[in-house]
Amino acid sequence: MGVRKRGKNLFIDFRCYLPDGARVRCRESEGPDNEKNRKRVQKKWKAIQYHTDHGTFDYLKFFPHGAKAGHFAKPTEDMTFSEFWEKWMSGRAVRKGTEYNANRLYKNHLRDYFGAWSISRITEQEVLIWRKIMLDKGMKESTINTYIRILCSCLKSATKQGLIKEFPCEDIQKLKEQQPDIEPFTFEELNHLLDHLEKKDPEWHDIVLFWSRTGLRPGEFYALRWDRVDMFNKQILVKESRDMYGESGPVKTESSDRAINLRPAVYAAIKRQQARTALMDKWVFMAPPNRETKKSHQWTPGEFRAAFKHRLRLAGIKVRPPKQLRHTFATLHIGAGESIPWVSKTMGHSEIETTLKRYTRFIPNLTSDDGSAFEKALKNG
Repeated sequence: MGVRKRGKNLFIDFRCYLPDGARVRCRESEGPDNEKNRKRVQKKWKAIQYHTDHGTFDYLKFFPHGAKAGHFAKPTEDMTFSEFWEKWMSGRAVRKGTEYNANRLYKNHLRDYFGAWSISRITEQEVLIWRKIMLDKGMKESTINTYIRILCSCLKSATKQGLIKEFPCEDIQKLKEQQPDIEPFTFEELNHLLDHLEKKDPEWHDIVLFWSRTGLRPGEFYALRWDRVDMFNKQILVKESRDMYGESGPVKTESSDRAINLRPAVYAAIKRQQARTALMDKWVFMAPPNRETKKSHQWTPGEFRAAFKHRLRLAGIKVRPPKQLRHTFATLHIGAGESIPWVSKTMGHSEIETTLKRYTRFIPNLTSDDGSAFEKALKNG
């Protein structure tokens, strides 16, 4: 019994008594395993121990939406969706950005339709009717799927607690989504941009070269720290990601947690960057000094996006968001003949099929598997 780790998450493992007197074992998820959360969970565990020892343990006080909450509270048909949403959100151990996004979705479209409904009356048919209304309004399939995911997650919790008899989303399939826009830089554009930056802005030359040769997701790029750069083995370790609200945390999937080998040109770029920022802060890539504080700071997505687009304009290249550097990595390496498994692994895709689906039109043949084919093509481009 106590605080345990399973995968990347923490759990509290304990025994307690149900209202009918039966003694049961409980395993409650407490979110990601990091230093801050571990301290919080340890304090919670000590409080649970105290109350169980003194016979004053209240399961619902500690775990209002726990796996066994339904055993402690009688279902109430009078609870509205809005009331349950507030309680559900207050008990979720998620990042600040995740909580913000969920509440934004709720306020935008879920509250107006489902808010006053009794939680017990929400059925599969009602969820499908709401989805049809959103489609008729012109909402994108991918956006509707995002709404459905958070709605069904909430309803699943209500079902576990006995507030809904049957889970409404059991048989609801997600809508087929349109492929996201992929507008990578061509070999010619990338060469021109790098040549321009090498002369005018050497640090940005190294930034663009690094990102276009590693294929990092934007959040992974912003969250890269010097303690994740292994200069001896010429690797970077991708273990954290940063969201648009400035919070850093573990990468979301097992395949995203990866090591990326640095080819000679990329290693040279990171060596030059080391001289610029390694002694300033823990972040590899830093924004210019603030006018007021005169200090450099970690890039925010908005700051970086504006600075990147400005440099594209100066170089005379069509403006695109910096995330296209990740697509550029995929399309140019695949176009140069690198093996799909290598590209997929480097990008942190969980399945090769994901890479094939997104970049299939850029695949001429499959030959190399270490990045050398791309560098050869770049030199000849």
